[in-house]
Amino acid sequence: MEQHPVPRQITTFEFKLIGFMTLKQFIYLVIFLPIAYVVLSVFPIPILNIFLAFLVGFTGVALAFIPINDRPLDVYIKNFIKRIVYPTQYYYQKMNIQSSTQQPAQMDQKITNSHIETNQKLTQYLSKNKTVTNISTQVNQKRREEIKNAFDLPILKNISANIQPVKTESNSTTQKQPFLKGVLKNKKQTPLPGILIYINDQNNNPLRLLKTNTNGTFESYNNLPEGVYDVEMKDPNDKHLFDKVKINLKNLNPVPFEFFSKELI
Repeated sequence: MEQHPVPRQITTFEFKLIGFMTLKQFIYLVIFLPIAYVVLSVFPIPILNIFLAFLVGFTGVALAFIPINDRPLDVYIKNFIKRIVYPTQYYYQKMNIQSSTQQPAQMDQKITNSHIETNQKLTQYLSKNKTVTNISTQVNQKRREEIKNAFDLPILKNISANIQPVKTESNSTTQKQPFLKGVLKNKKQTPLPGILIYINDQNNNPLRLLKTNTNGTFESYNNLPEGVYDVEMKDPNDKHLFDKVKINLKNLNPVPFEFFSKELI
């Protein structure tokens, strides 16, 4: 069975850019070999200049090509100098013992204050939401009571409040024409069925209570005196909102009234 090759550390791998040498090896040779030649030429003592030149040249060659413990000679020398210069043992000494004992107490006090402030904010938020919920519940309850009471309006002495049935079309020429008619729509021109229509006098007393059919139309066959009346529209399902409007009624009102809801549906 063939042995699997041992992985290599590729992060420290240096490419050979100049022949069989790396760039660092080439720089060592370029620096030390000329220095060795200068020493050989300048030094006056014949044998000593050869020895010094050989020593300088050998240093460059060793730095470039001779490793120690699989490490380049320059790395070995650098690490050796560090081990000699820098200390190898360290002693732990406590400093500012009093301040170090007081700091956790201060941190605990800050954490406690933070928790107290957070609880106060949470309590305020919950109480505020509870108040808003109670107000919305009261408004919805009041709205339901208004709708419920709308079907139990008292009959006035002189004027009756009736829900008039919608008259179907007929071929008879003697069919009675409605005194008041109209249609309710939303902004998309869609008819709105089941909407309650209150016709009130100037003192806000209800005179008529009408309801739109499936086509969104309403009609009234009981005449009212000429004048200005308030029209208030309410949706029992609370899906549509309407503005309170005024209409001017006459003895004959051939043109249907059109009312529109405020929201887009």
